Amino acid sequence: MLRLGQLLPRRWPSLSHAPLAAARRLLTTAATEPPLIHTNALPRAGHMRHWPTPQLHLPFEIGPLACNKTRDNEGAHQRDQRVGRGIGSGRGRKCGRGQKGRKARPGNQGLVWRAGGQAPMWKRVPKSGFYRPRLHYKEMNVGQLQAHVNSGRLVLPAGRPLNVKDLFDAKLITLRQKYSGVKLLGGGKGRVTSPIRIEVQDVTPNAVAAIERAGGAVETVYYSRLTLRALLKPEKYVRRGQLRPRPALPPPRLMRNLYATEEKRGYLRNLKEGDVVRPEEQPLHVDLDLRLPGGPRYPRFHMANYQRDLRAAEAAAEEEEEAAEEAAKAAKAAKAAKAAKPKP
Repeated sequence: MLRLGQLLPRRWPSLSHAPLAAARRLLTTAATEPPLIHTNALPRAGHMRHWPTPQLHLPFEIGPLACNKTRDNEGAHQRDQRVGRGIGSGRGRKCGRGQKGRKARPGNQGLVWRAGGQAPMWKRVPKSGFYRPRLHYKEMNVGQLQAHVNSGRLVLPAGRPLNVKDLFDAKLITLRQKYSGVKLLGGGKGRVTSPIRIEVQDVTPNAVAAIERAGGAVETVYYSRLTLRALLKPEKYVRRGQLRPRPALPPPRLMRNLYATEEKRGYLRNLKEGDVVRPEEQPLHVDLDLRLPGGPRYPRFHMANYQRDLRAAEAAAEEEEEAAEEAAKAAKAAKAAKAAKPKP
């Protein structure tokens, strides 16, 4: 048991003349001192509330190692020189800056961007290259996704896959303006056991293998900033009486490297060269109905879907024409076959 008296003796010997000898005397004196606190005399922890607090009689002077006596070495801290306080200080009048000029003026001179009056380097060198904005995704591992499903925090919907809206409503992600969606990573791929169908904006090959090994499916779907906001917070458009934005197609670079590839399970991977993607041909998760609940909110509200209805009418008319042409061809072929049949 380490006695407090070994650390705090009642009397400190002088350490000014012979430090080593004084240290030996200090240890010898501390070893013979009785302890200041006797642990056997203290009550148990459960009965401490019924006992008065014991008073510890500590010495008033505990030596040169006390916290109130520690200080830096001489010269460890130097005070700043005060300038402009008279000629008697040695730094008055011109304050050590010399006569007039740029170096005598206050403030930051920006030495990195200045070249002494001539054309600086950053003006002489021509511009080159371009800046490509980087896409930021909110990352989530498949192991975390499976853990949220097991805990019941994330419920798998029936008849449709999970999307960003489900993760947002479950408070699993917080998509700020800089994020372009969710990226699914392969961390914890050995813990995936549920057949999860999910739609994200980017995915890694390990995550695809883990989801499909458990009987699920993953697909990458593109959302612009405007359509992503409309998906996550549709009530803002309803409250203001505004139309929800049309679904947007990805830019060529993303379509070529992400949303039209089989490796990333892009939702446009079945497109062929020359195909045209119309808004009504978007995935089923995209809500194309621009009508707001509760009826019209502004004049000529019913004209909002005129273009869509017109396109649907044109498609129906084309189908009817094709069906009529096929029926005419079939009737003509039957008539020709009947005419070519020999009479008995």
